[in-house]
Order: sequence, then C-alpha cells, then structure tokens
Amino acid sequence: MWLSEAQERMVFAVPPHHFEALLEVCARHGVEAVSLGTFTGDGVLRVRAGDLQVLELDTHFLHDGRPQRSMIAELPTPYRGEPTLPECDDLADTLLRLLAHPDIASKEHIIRRYDHEIRGATVVRPLVGEGHDGHADGVVLARPTDTHGLALGIGVNPWYGLTDPERMAHAVVDEAIRNIVAVGADPAKVSLLDNFSWGDPRRPSTLGDLVMAVDGCCAAALAHTAPFVSGKDSLNNEYLGSDGQRHAVPPTLVITAMAHVPDADLVVTPDLKRAGDVLVLVGTTAPEFGGSHFEMVGGRIGRAVVPAPDADAPVRYRRLHAAMQTGRVRACHDVSEGGLAVTLAEMALAGRLGIRVETLPHDHAPTAWFAESNGRLVCAVAADDVEWFVAALGEPATVLGVVTDDAALVIDGITIDDVVMRTAWKGAAQ
Repeated sequence: MWLSEAQERMVFAVPPHHFEALLEVCARHGVEAVSLGTFTGDGVLRVRAGDLQVLELDTHFLHDGRPQRSMIAELPTPYRGEPTLPECDDLADTLLRLLAHPDIASKEHIIRRYDHEIRGATVVRPLVGEGHDGHADGVVLARPTDTHGLALGIGVNPWYGLTDPERMAHAVVDEAIRNIVAVGADPAKVSLLDNFSWGDPRRPSTLGDLVMAVDGCCAAALAHTAPFVSGKDSLNNEYLGSDGQRHAVPPTLVITAMAHVPDADLVVTPDLKRAGDVLVLVGTTAPEFGGSHFEMVGGRIGRAVVPAPDADAPVRYRRLHAAMQTGRVRACHDVSEGGLAVTLAEMALAGRLGIRVETLPHDHAPTAWFAESNGRLVCAVAADDVEWFVAALGEPATVLGVVTDDAALVIDGITIDDVVMRTAWKGAAQ
C-alpha cells in the first residue's frame, strides 16, 4: 500500500467528524475508501504494518533533506519579428488539401468505436449536425434530471512547439477554452489539466523548450483566470533509431478544459441550422503561419511566426457566453487548424448547407483564408440579430456573409462544391 505506484488513487485530509459521511459517499458510488492514519503534529512520519513499525522519518528531512538536482536549460529564440506574407497559387485546392490532412479530416470512424451515450448523459455529442457526422468543438454532459451540465474540450498543436514552445502552450490553452466556450460553457468557471509529452530533459535544448512551455502555460492560465487542477508529464519520450540516432517526440502539450454549462438547453453546436442566417467572425486575423497546416500542405511562407496570444480573448469569450445565454446564437465554431476557410467548410458540411462569404477579415487572401490566429470563433445568428450581436461582442467583429441552401462554399468569388469538400474531408480518414 505504501510503495505501490498503482494509479487512480487519491488521498484526502478529512476532519474526523466528517469521516463517516465521506465513507457513505464513497460507498454510494462504489469507491473503495479506507483510513490511513492521522496527523500527529510532531514532525515525524511513522508507518506501521500491524504492530510492527516499518518506517520512522523526520518530515523536515523528507521534504528538504535530499540534494537538489541542478540542470542546464538552453532557452530557444524563436522568430517573432515581422512575418512574410505567404503565397498561394490555388486557394480552393489548398483548402481541399487541408480538409484531407490527417489532423483536420473526419475522425468519425474513430469516434464511433466508443459509446459516447453511456448513462444517457451526453447533451452535445462528439458528432453533430444534419447527418450526425460534423465534429463538435467540445462535449457537454448533464444528468437527465439536471438543467445544467459540464463541458469538456481539448487543445493540442505539437507543430507550434517545434517553432515556439512558449506560444504553443499559450495557444493550446486558448484553444481548449475556446472549444468549450463554443458549446456554451461559462469562461469564468474554467478548470484546466495539462499533459506534457516531451523528450529527454537532460538535453539542455529540450529542457529549454520545456521551461518556455511551462511559462506559456502559466501566462495563459493567469490571463484566463483558469486554474490548473491536475495534470501529468511524460518525459524521455525518445527511441534509438536504426540510424543510430536518438529521436524524440515533438514538444507536445495537451490541455483539457472543463467548465460549468449553466443551461443545458442553450448549448450551441457548429453545424449551420438555417439558410439566411448571417455569419460573424469575432477576433483578429493576422498573417501568423508558423507551424501552421497551410505550411504543411505546401504553402510558401518565408519568415513565419507562431500565432501570438490574444490579450482580448478572455473578455471576448465572456461577452460571447453572455450572448449565448439569450438563445440567439444558432451556431458557433472555433477557428484553429487550417484557419477560417476550414472552419467555414466544417460548419457547412455539418449542416448540409452552403455559405457565401462577402467580406474577408484581411486584405491578403491567404491570410484571410488560412491564418491560424488565436482567439477567433465564427457564429451564426439570424439576420435581424446581427446588429445586436456585433454590439454585444464589440470590436473586432467581421460580418462575413450568409448561409445559403445550395450546399456550396463561395469565398471571394471562388466556389467549392459540397461533394468535393466532403470527399476530401472524409476520404482521407475512411
């Protein structure tokens, strides 16, 4: 019991007068619980096996007695200057290649292997929309007898970590929170969990990347006033290849965000609901392409920067949540991998409807289509509610265009048919 590293165990400090009540709660849920001992206050840790004392250790020595390890970290110096505007010869073809990228393509064949209807408590499912094949930003769980619920979402992007670990950490915290805000969670009641997957920290450059990622995590959590309540790390993720070289996983941080959903009847999903609705982009678009999927599918970038933290995002998310509580936001989807064009394609595919974009958020077309700037979401509202919604969210907000019933995505005069997009999006994953 004392030395085992068996997982899924926790230790609670409980006032004696509450101990029996805690045991009753544990028994009600089928959780094994036992009393380990008591706090003595004499600064000595004593462990007994029956009548035999097997350990007696001064707690000051336990906490402060061992020598501290000294490690060397070489901090990275990522480029954060003025980016070069990327080039793109064929915007439509690039969008199709992005939809087919393994990170963006449909995961339906994987999602359906898991029973996400357990206990009948899933309000927003992983798959949503007219054909139940669109991907939700997050999920919402609620007991059948409750009017409120809990939203869960994740953020991860190891490709940013290869270029700028600090900004990567900030970006994935923002993405995880953005994903649950998109389904109706209260951004003022967010808790976070982290999972670091890294190479050997004894290598100074690897440890330097880790230090910067931790700094990014802390800064993002403070910016969003969202505490980390748990987490884990998996270091030394390396192997010796047949080439005689050691190979490490890319610097990867997975953030899980969870938050209270005050009204499970007001949850929002990304699938478009009605032709004639108006699409509004909230947030700022900038030519930030470092580690982007546009770069992966062959976009010519030059000097690129990983998306910078958006200092206004926390306030924007709170305003969006307040607007959602009126029931007038009909669809919402975060902008992440692949940029705005991918977001719009996913919303159209999920709702079996089309989109006609009349205004772009940036004068440079590849930036408007494919930049992955943080803090952005696309919302659909009724035409009569556009003025109210833009006023409620404040600047920056771009009225992009309208939802159509012709099942095609039209951006800047370029038309991409629903069938072509769906084939690209689903074909790579099936």
